[in-house]
Amino acid sequence: MSMQARTKKILAVVGVIALVAAGGLATVVTLLVRDAPETLPVVTAYSNGKTVDVQAGVCDSTMRCADLEVAYLPVQAGTPLQMSLPKDIAEGDWRLNVQFGDPRTGEVFEGFRDYTPGEVYSVTVPTRENEQLLGVIIQQPSSRDFAPVWAVQTLPGLTPAAEQPAQ
Repeated sequence: MSMQARTKKILAVVGVIALVAAGGLATVVTLLVRDAPETLPVVTAYSNGKTVDVQAGVCDSTMRCADLEVAYLPVQAGTPLQMSLPKDIAEGDWRLNVQFGDPRTGEVFEGFRDYTPGEVYSVTVPTRENEQLLGVIIQQPSSRDFAPVWAVQTLPGLTPAAEQPAQ
C-alpha cells in the first residue's frame, strides 16, 4: 500500500512542525532553568524518632523575613535535637541560635554559637529535664543586607505556624 503525494506532504509538514515545537520547548526550558533563582540548601532536624526538612528563608538584620517557613518538630524536655547540615552550610561560617524556657519559672534563655567552615556537619542541642527547648535558628552571614535563615519551632503542644488559622 503506497501513500499518495498529498499524504506524504502533509506528514512531512506535520513532522517539521513537531520538530520546531520540540526545539522551541527545549529553548524555553533552558532559559527558565538558567534564569531560575538559586535555591538554598535544606537542613534536617531530628528528635524522638521524627525528622523534618527545614527550608530556608532570608531575613534582614532586624529579623524581618521573606519566604521563611518555620518548621515544627516537638522536642520533649530532656530530649536532644539533632540537626544535620548540608555542605553548602557546614563549609561556610554559620551561627546556631537556641532558645530555652524554664517551665517552672517561665524564664526564657537565649544563646548562640558561631561555627567556622568545616567545623561540624551536624550538631546536637542537648536539654535537661527541667528546661524546654523552644526553638532553634541557623543563620549564615548576610550578603547585601539579607542572610539565609533556617528556623525550627520545638515547643510540644503548639500548632505549627503553617496550620494556624488566618486572623
